[in-house]
Amino acid sequence: MDPESVAWPSAEPSYRLRPPATDEDAAIDALAAVLDVTPRRPERLSLRLAVGRRMDLLGPRRDALEALSGHDGVTVADDHTVGTVTLTEATFADLAELFADLDRAAVRDPDGVAIADWRDAILRFALPESAAEQVRGSVDAAVADRIERVD
Repeated sequence: MDPESVAWPSAEPSYRLRPPATDEDAAIDALAAVLDVTPRRPERLSLRLAVGRRMDLLGPRRDALEALSGHDGVTVADDHTVGTVTLTEATFADLAELFADLDRAAVRDPDGVAIADWRDAILRFALPESAAEQVRGSVDAAVADRIERVD
């Protein structure tokens, strides 16, 4: 999960969002909005979680970690989890359940080009301008005001 490993499209503008710290759901909601409107097919999710098999997780969070760890491309260590999975509704739901423990996530299209990248509490994404406006319209106004173009 090296920062330089993310290739961005040259034909779409890039945006960044630093969600308000007081709104825990803002980042995952914005990521969902990006994936809903992108004209490219979100295919793969590479992730790094700050939880592993030795962590005291219960209930839905434990279930989500176990579901992700069942994928061939995911390795679960004592204190972290890292790997790449096919992005499905189920894997996105698992990601959402563990979002508070997410260090990094990169969503790529079938060509390996980045659609979105969550790192250091910042969501970066690439979309056509009209799709970015759809994202702004589907998140809270306070979150929409924080989306900035970064060409």
